[in-house]
Amino acid sequence: MKLDWVQGLRGIAVLLVVLTHGRFFLDGTPDEGLATALFLPGAMGVDLFFLVSGFIMVYTTRDAGGPRDAALFAVKRFARIWPAYVVVTLAWIFIKRDGLWFFDDPERLQALFRSLTMRPVTLQDAPFFGLVFPLAWTLAFEMYFYLVFGISMLAGRLRWLVLASWLAVTLVVLPMTAGGPTLDVRQYLMFDTPYLHLMTNPIIWEFVAGMAIGLLYLNPSIRFPNAALAWQAVFCSTGFVLWWGWSGAGGFHGPAGWGWPLALMLLALAIASKTVKLRMPHSLQWVGNVSYSMYLTHFLGQVVLTRWLDQHYLHTRSWNEVYLALLLAIPLASASHWLLERGLGGWTRRKLVLLVDRVLPAPPVPEGQEVIKMAKVAP
Repeated sequence: MKLDWVQGLRGIAVLLVVLTHGRFFLDGTPDEGLATALFLPGAMGVDLFFLVSGFIMVYTTRDAGGPRDAALFAVKRFARIWPAYVVVTLAWIFIKRDGLWFFDDPERLQALFRSLTMRPVTLQDAPFFGLVFPLAWTLAFEMYFYLVFGISMLAGRLRWLVLASWLAVTLVVLPMTAGGPTLDVRQYLMFDTPYLHLMTNPIIWEFVAGMAIGLLYLNPSIRFPNAALAWQAVFCSTGFVLWWGWSGAGGFHGPAGWGWPLALMLLALAIASKTVKLRMPHSLQWVGNVSYSMYLTHFLGQVVLTRWLDQHYLHTRSWNEVYLALLLAIPLASASHWLLERGLGGWTRRKLVLLVDRVLPAPPVPEGQEVIKMAKVAP
């Protein structure tokens, strides 16, 4: 089942991120302080993405397990994320970094290779890690958790024990050997292996919280006894998130920053949705459907918009440009979703699924079950 309220949350999250970056149009103006106060807390949209991602991973794989399911999980997520990311990263190099000069320096090429393989470039710059495309740091964490989650599925019924053991090692034991653990996502631990800095970053706890909320959601006995309590939980948790973010109490990414109030809100929404109908506008659900493309392309679109305004002497550094940036993000996301996610990503997905089918063919369906299945899909 498609959870409309989850798609709506994705839409809200990406719009917050777009506005967060839109504040840069007002840098150096008298309105810079106001723009920062209004839009910078919107960066919590990233934390909301991580929580929702953990929730969705549990929800969509609740009946899955074993090598074939793990392989299908991996190739579908890879096909959705990586091809579009590569195209946008190369576009960023040629548009923002002025093209071919980037390939003349071996250090820049090494940074590009690390970025395309989603590995840290600048270890002291956690959680961003200096990747060539500035927004790629979130995708690096996303792909890492996809990998860990997919590997745990190989264990079948023991998947949660395997996953919990791995997270205990990487988020508790390893940081203890290097000066941690902490909940500060800007931590720098004394690891020689670059990827360990990403694996041990406490922002991963947000994926874990999302998974825990997913498991609670799937438990039929956990629900609000009546609609009144459900709506109170929804409004109070959402209101607390707004206060925490825009009062300045949160301040930054991570479970100790914007993460934990968002986790409480997601928990309240998830459990409440089992008692009451959480309606989201169709337009917001559409934004949620294209949220990955909007996240990828909006920053590049803002760069192009700035240059176009400069070339035509229209760069006024006003609120009008924030509005234009938000407006431009919509067709860019639509085009990217069609061309990169569904086009290039869909082609990659089909090829990889065929490969999985050859290597790990689906088990034959018993004759009786096949008849039942045909009856279910009959018009």
